[in-house]
Amino acid sequence: MNENFQRFSVSLPKRLLEEFDQVIKKLGMSRSDAIRKAMRDYIIRNTKLLTPMEGIVVGSITLILDHEQKHGILDELNELQHQHLEIINASLHIHLNETDCMLVLPVRGNAQKIKDLSITLQAMPEIKELKLTLVSAGEKLE
Repeated sequence: MNENFQRFSVSLPKRLLEEFDQVIKKLGMSRSDAIRKAMRDYIIRNTKLLTPMEGIVVGSITLILDHEQKHGILDELNELQHQHLEIINASLHIHLNETDCMLVLPVRGNAQKIKDLSITLQAMPEIKELKLTLVSAGEKLE
């Protein structure tokens, strides 16, 4: 592999870096290798999210969020749900620990509207992780 490498610095929460270091140590990887692989995975996952999609789909948007990072984040997410009633008709809020919650939004409707909402949610700093799962909502699935 003949690639030009560029050095850069990143600011991370101490706990996240400690967990990262524990995992890569168990895997026998260097930080650089693990970050390269994580970046490739992030690019692939989000490229799929950014690729236009047509038709009616069903699925879920699953979020892990820190409800203490920003006062009012839960109200903000609730308002977003009400602004998208045509694709979200329910939600499930699960307390994972004292600060983190999982929010599952079952979705059904226009694929691009669902993807656009996912992009909006992904951009929120309080969202630690987002997983979008979509399947076809054809009239007859065989």
